Amino acid sequence: MISSRRKAGAAMIAFALAVNGPYLLLIDRFGYDDVLREPPLEVLAAFRAGGPELILIWLAFAACSLAFLWVSAWTGTAVEASGRRWPAWAAAAGAGSAIAQAVGLSRWSFVVPGLADRALDGSALESAVAVGAYQTLHQFAGVAIGEWLGQTLMAAWTLAIGLALVRGPMAVGLWTRALGLVALILTPLWIVGHAELLATVHSAFPDVQITQWVFTAWLVWLLALGVTWLVQGDRK
Repeated sequence: MISSRRKAGAAMIAFALAVNGPYLLLIDRFGYDDVLREPPLEVLAAFRAGGPELILIWLAFAACSLAFLWVSAWTGTAVEASGRRWPAWAAAAGAGSAIAQAVGLSRWSFVVPGLADRALDGSALESAVAVGAYQTLHQFAGVAIGEWLGQTLMAAWTLAIGLALVRGPMAVGLWTRALGLVALILTPLWIVGHAELLATVHSAFPDVQITQWVFTAWLVWLLALGVTWLVQGDRK
């Protein structure tokens, strides 16, 4: 039988590799996420130029984000199997992050295509209404739910893993404790990146554009932890 730690490690590896696919495609095909800082009509034009393929890439990105539910659940099982208590807030944060980010990303597949058509092909009034709807949707579903809520919950889950790795029964060897320390460093960086989100609503907030780099570093960290747990198994 596969140990709980190996199962969680395999899930982490699969998730990190899977989510990296659509993420890199969005950077290449859509200029993500720099394109989101362009005027709405330019964003919608770039989106429609991507055609059905871009819609499917966004859908794949949302599905991968939702798959974090399994990573979170199996990680909690692995932590508890080691003899350490996995707090309810950590389990809720992992699940909540997966759902929030999937909901936020899904707008690109199910709502934005129609808005893009009306904004680019409709009358001046229809275009203005569509642009306004896009901006509202982007700020609420994208910035507030997907990015702020989703990333805050992800930071909380990462903090819980970091604490579990630096001390207690899961702190197996120097490498594992080092991964725990990296998690504790990444956690506040997620929060610092939220200044960029606040800058979208008021110029008084600094536009600290580090979230993309933090997410990339987090994926590398998750992949490293997954490989480590896959090798370690339940060894203490």
